[in-house]
Amino acid sequence: MEKFLIKQDMQLFYDLLSQRERLQTIICQTADDNYKDSPEGQRVLNEIQQVNQVIISKLQSRMLVSKRQHQVRETYSGGSPTDASRLSWRR
Repeated sequence: MEKFLIKQDMQLFYDLLSQRERLQTIICQTADDNYKDSPEGQRVLNEIQQVNQVIISKLQSRMLVSKRQHQVRETYSGGSPTDASRLSWRR
């Protein structure tokens, strides 16, 4: 998922996200918790959580870049003069 987010292939990213959500639902509905409670299961869950954090961070970054591009595009396409004053040029 991270690879497609970096490539900005958002359609494929959202398709994978949807598949992942369906799989997570199936896993959560499974009555047998033996694997989830095992050391290997806990290791896998921790690894998934770490990957989730990386994906969330990159998605937030991508959203900020998109928002910024949209603001700049609106400003230069004839938006009101006050639009430019709302832009923050600090990094």
